[in-house]
Amino acid sequence: MTQCVAPICEATEWRFAWRITSRTIMQGIHLFTIKGIPVSFQPMFILLILILSVGMQNPFIFGACAILGVLIHEFGHALTAKHFHLNPEVTLCGLGGLTTHARPNSPKQDFLITLAGPMAGLVVAGVIFGILFLVDLLGFAPFLAKYQLLAIFLSYTMYINLIWGIFNLLPVRPMDGSKVFTHLLAKITKPERAVQIISIFSFVLAVGMIVYFALGRNVFMIIISIYFAFINFNDFMKAIRGSGNDATERMKRIGIQAEALYEKGLVAARAHDWRKLEMLGHQMKLAADGRDQIARAYELLTIACTNLGKYDEALEYAPRAKQTDAVKQATARCKSLTQ
Repeated sequence: MTQCVAPICEATEWRFAWRITSRTIMQGIHLFTIKGIPVSFQPMFILLILILSVGMQNPFIFGACAILGVLIHEFGHALTAKHFHLNPEVTLCGLGGLTTHARPNSPKQDFLITLAGPMAGLVVAGVIFGILFLVDLLGFAPFLAKYQLLAIFLSYTMYINLIWGIFNLLPVRPMDGSKVFTHLLAKITKPERAVQIISIFSFVLAVGMIVYFALGRNVFMIIISIYFAFINFNDFMKAIRGSGNDATERMKRIGIQAEALYEKGLVAARAHDWRKLEMLGHQMKLAADGRDQIARAYELLTIACTNLGKYDEALEYAPRAKQTDAVKQATARCKSLTQ
């Protein structure tokens, strides 16, 4: 899953550390950072893996493959978001995984980020299937029979990535498929109408999933399906009443929020409270509606990071910032101190 609501974390090179982040424990315990993408996990993720692994012939291998499968999926989202400079984070949670990032600059970026997660898993599943097919075709099956654990690992990884990829493409919130199909519907109808259609379909499909898994007596999936139905119920009721999700009003509120954050940032700058200014800059970047607000968010970040001694970060933000005198002075100062 992917969502554009997360705080922005500091981008660093690969590092590994067990530590509690500034967020609460339910929001994630930091594990490591790869390519500037922080990875955290919630305690519920461990419970999810344990539940999925119970009853498997090789529960430890299955659990490891399940974790790998979730990471492959989320890094599909995250690497695509990073390509668009949206500072992604990955959180392993009770529903599998969640990639959060700054607001995309266009619907096309949002679509590509969303689709990249399921496609990453499906590509990995396809590659493993191709390897196993060639191994069998070329007569190397005895090799895998000799290394049975490797064969089990490859099989589990293939099936998990295949099933997880297909499941995430279901057009039911909060799965990626709901956003993918909303984007596609928006090509042939109004965006508001597309949201209405998906809202109705998501709830109906979630109810159908409850019935299906109830017939199969799959208690875990019944619980997941009930959760899906619950989170889709309000949007479903709005859609059938014809009100839908008022995207225009929501975007207006977001823009107003960003302006309020900018004003707070100016107050923090005058008080030389650089840490607060940095925090407000990140928050404004997430709430920004339009290029001007995004540029002003980077303005706050450039100034804050310069005064906090984070010169490399400041130089990374500066080209995207509104080129005020303060930003130009901060850029010059950073360049003189890093040369």
